[in-house]
Amino acid sequence: MNVYRFISNVYNYADNQKGEIMRIIILSLVMMLISFPALAAQSPPVDTGRATATLISSHDSILPGQKFHIALQTKLDRNWHTYWQNPGDSGEPVYIDWALPIGIEAGVINWPSPKVIQTGPIVNYGFEGSPIFPVQFSVGKDVEPGSIVTITANFSYLVCKDICIPENGSASLSIAIGPSMEDMLQKTKIDFALNKVPKKGDIESAVELTGETIKVGFKNFSLGNISELYFFPYENGFFKNISRKSSRNNNDRLALELIPDPRRKEIFPSNVSGVLTYKVNGMPNSEVIDLDTSKLISIDKKTLNKNSSNLSFMSALFGAFIGGIILNFMPCVFPIISIKAFSIAKLVSEKKSAIKGDALLYSAGIMTTFLLFAIVIILLKLGGAEIGWGFHLQSPKVVSILSIILFLAGLSLLGVFETGSVFQNFSSRVMEKYKMTNSFFTGAFAVVVATPCTAPLMAGALGYAFVSTGLITITILLSLGAGFASPFLLLACFPNIISKLPKPGVWMKYFKEALSFPMFAASIWLLWVLDQQVGPDGVAKVLVSFLFFVIAIWFVKNNISARKLLAPIFLIVALMLPLYGDYNAEDNNTLYGSYAEEWSSEIVLDLNNEGKSVFVNFTAAWCVTCKYNEKVVLNDPRVKKLFIDTETTFLIADWTNKNSKIAKELRAHGRAGVPLYLVYSDTSITPVILPQTLSYNVIKNAIVK
Repeated sequence: MNVYRFISNVYNYADNQKGEIMRIIILSLVMMLISFPALAAQSPPVDTGRATATLISSHDSILPGQKFHIALQTKLDRNWHTYWQNPGDSGEPVYIDWALPIGIEAGVINWPSPKVIQTGPIVNYGFEGSPIFPVQFSVGKDVEPGSIVTITANFSYLVCKDICIPENGSASLSIAIGPSMEDMLQKTKIDFALNKVPKKGDIESAVELTGETIKVGFKNFSLGNISELYFFPYENGFFKNISRKSSRNNNDRLALELIPDPRRKEIFPSNVSGVLTYKVNGMPNSEVIDLDTSKLISIDKKTLNKNSSNLSFMSALFGAFIGGIILNFMPCVFPIISIKAFSIAKLVSEKKSAIKGDALLYSAGIMTTFLLFAIVIILLKLGGAEIGWGFHLQSPKVVSILSIILFLAGLSLLGVFETGSVFQNFSSRVMEKYKMTNSFFTGAFAVVVATPCTAPLMAGALGYAFVSTGLITITILLSLGAGFASPFLLLACFPNIISKLPKPGVWMKYFKEALSFPMFAASIWLLWVLDQQVGPDGVAKVLVSFLFFVIAIWFVKNNISARKLLAPIFLIVALMLPLYGDYNAEDNNTLYGSYAEEWSSEIVLDLNNEGKSVFVNFTAAWCVTCKYNEKVVLNDPRVKKLFIDTETTFLIADWTNKNSKIAKELRAHGRAGVPLYLVYSDTSITPVILPQTLSYNVIKNAIVK
């Protein structure tokens, strides 16, 4: 409207009024109105590169306590698109960060109905052309009339065609606080956009699972020919983003087939909300609907648990027992088995009852520790933690303590401690009247240090245990413990076996000292694990602790007069040092070479959608089997060349430190610990699970079909 013409008309009207007072009042009101700076209901356009964005307002002026709308109006270049709140397989939604004055509040974006934008196998949800994103604002009642407020939008969006470009900008407009005055042009645009925002209607849905497909039946559509149904869920991850065919079900209702996303790790919620788009007599329409998926929850739990482990209870029980037997021969258990072997050798001349008691106490230590592990696992799971086999070694403090214990055990075996091993010292002080108590603690410690290893047949059994109920978890872990203790239980049943060993003599001294070397080797290995977890500062703490322990031992051994004062001080410092302060995790990706990338489920999804093969290595620095496979097989030049020739992307999922996402992924594939090796082919989203012991041919056969 021409402001001058408006003033002229008002002036003529005032001049025609009878009375000087009326003319003064009307003209005063006009002058008050025109005293506001010239306000525009839209901001200057912002060209971000492949799109132009403008802020538009439904009002030029608004009263305190009222609501109005501001919208981000965009215009995309031809054939370019941006994304809805759920972008689909890739992309990022439009984002607006509002800078608001006191008293002004902004709502959420009112999203228009999206469309399917497909690029090869990738299905996205978004917009082309000139989408408008309205947002409702409210003005507080305390905002002073006559003031002017400036509202700024800092916005960003991802625009894509053959390539994707993140763009952003900032736009501002001013609104007068005073008598409500609409801008009809911009309000018409905003109202048109709001009318296009999907709303809850009369359409009802019924959900049922038929095989691997979810069929949704609909009723209460508008009259007319209904076609081209498509469901856009507000949240991604429950259904595969593919073209969905509509049909008629047995009740002659329109039905839509949805395929659950096999990569999802979560059970369906009680309902899944989204937008249903369809056409009525060829005209587009949309409506917000809630799919009642509560019936799928119990079925879904069974499906996910079935996918997590294909084992039956009996096969998991048997696998755990056999895996426990094999665990005795794994490298991480060897140092402790060495101690036990030496103690058995000393029993050659003992009575059968002593041999039997020693073996039973060692086995009791194993079984008790496995039971405690099971209880801790159950309690942590109830608390919502994502854990797996070897979870305690994800704590740098535990790794530090174990390294120190093994170092002291090595010194003991070398004869530094005249009273015997660390464990014998401990038990004699605490429970002196029970001479064989050290066997119990040796068995317990053997379980603690055994966890970095996963023997054949253990992986599936542990995976089954970790996704099952508490009673099954306890049963399977006790079966694993029984297998681990079985060689010594056999000795308890047949103590005459020990008579086959040589009689005690000078050889035992050399044998004992030689057993210190595996202790020192294990301690050094744990220091290397600690370095991978927290870096050199954490290792330095443990090395200083070693030094203080040795100094304390030196004071006691040499009977120095000040030993009663100084030895306890050095001992206390040595004990406290590994527990003092925080350990900060470091990035370990450099360990695996430049050809490896860091794993995430999103990267696997993106690569699979691009039709690329993927090899995923779930590993940890404290996993001996993992390190063997990496050094011997995965670093083999033939394997690296195979990845390059087949364009297979190599991903690392490093579980050295606690990571709930990796723990959840392990569970989804029926595993409770590492290693785990997955191969995704370029034609399938279901991975091939490779054996725990790798070879070049195993990897080649999985990748090259």
